[in-house]
Amino acid sequence: MAPSSNHHAKKQFGHSLRADFLIADDYTLMNHGSYGTYPAVVRTALRQYQDRAENCIDTWFRRDMYTEVQKAKEKLATLIHCHADDLAFIANASTGINSVARSLPFQSGDKILQLSTIFAATGATMRFVRDTRGVELIILDPTYPISDDDLVAMIEEAILKEETKVGVTGGKIKMAVLDTISSTPGVRVPFERIIKLLRKHNILSLVDGAHGIGQIPLNLHETDPDFFISNCHKWLYTVRGSSILYVAKRNQRYIHPAITSEYYKDHSDLSDMSETFHKEFSWQGTQDFSGFLTTFAALEYRESLGGEEKIQEYCGNLARRGGELVAKILGTEVMENEEKTLTAMMVNVRLPLVAHENDGYYMERFLEEGAFKRKCFAPGYKYKGTWYTRLSAQVYMEESDFEKAAHVLKDICEQLEQERLEGQKK
Repeated sequence: MAPSSNHHAKKQFGHSLRADFLIADDYTLMNHGSYGTYPAVVRTALRQYQDRAENCIDTWFRRDMYTEVQKAKEKLATLIHCHADDLAFIANASTGINSVARSLPFQSGDKILQLSTIFAATGATMRFVRDTRGVELIILDPTYPISDDDLVAMIEEAILKEETKVGVTGGKIKMAVLDTISSTPGVRVPFERIIKLLRKHNILSLVDGAHGIGQIPLNLHETDPDFFISNCHKWLYTVRGSSILYVAKRNQRYIHPAITSEYYKDHSDLSDMSETFHKEFSWQGTQDFSGFLTTFAALEYRESLGGEEKIQEYCGNLARRGGELVAKILGTEVMENEEKTLTAMMVNVRLPLVAHENDGYYMERFLEEGAFKRKCFAPGYKYKGTWYTRLSAQVYMEESDFEKAAHVLKDICEQLEQERLEGQKK
């Protein structure tokens, strides 16, 4: 049974909430953005659904599971402001990206617009579409910390340039791929404005919102993307392997799961008004659906803490304060633009490292020295010749966690710099 709301109402954000989670006492988790984590009450809910399935597996898979999944979709639809019938549960964001990109009827000569900062697996999927369909990729390369206005202008300029080549709205660009919050750097993207721009030019929008749900407010009725994917397990506190795919009703006839379902049917004939979107995504073979159903416990826990606005306000403020503290200790700066829009619940800080051609092993060293040896890990990454770290804020954290991470990062950077200088002497 989940603890009562009154129990949580007495708690304050910060270290007092660590007891609600399953994190080891000696581990400082600064990398929530990669895998997420969940409170113990969510694990309890997971086990209860698994037990319920085993109690009578036939009634579960033949009837009861579908009812519970629909209720879970309705809960999420209320949260992100869309229709439940426009949602499907999937394992992760990459599954959703593949489902959309491989389903759409691209033709040779069509173009896909994307930013260089999209997730590596998403970029690989677009290259697969290029290699198998003859599609051309238009890759824009913004330099962060770019302003929102400049980023939107860059995209609009690229679209207008394509339109002048063929004289039609959107040119040959059929789809654009964009993030809500990119991975590295972990910055918020003005996706709402970009979707509106794309719609104006008759370009489909595929939004990789892997870091969206739970980290920023979402209103899909208002933004109206064509396709939207988000991982519930990163920031919403569901168990891993639970994500959502949103497909606007106008596009559902074209989209099929990445794993072909027994309910597959082609709907390319425009006179065919039927759709099998829901049936195809509801079953692609036997699996454990319990993870999707931890949505209920996750949302109940979040509500007991004050709800989405309170959680996002606390974590957003903590990310900004914590990032400034880390930057001060390292003697560097936070990656932020003039509009102060890049930081949500993840903050990026420059590391005091001199980049060089043989520094590819640095990422493994951050993992080895941080996670394994010092029990405090914030990932390091190289962006345009400069090393940064991405730190995540959460309800169970305080500024002291950022301070500890800063000193761990500083020690690791000093080691790496010493190795670099010694290498120059050889």
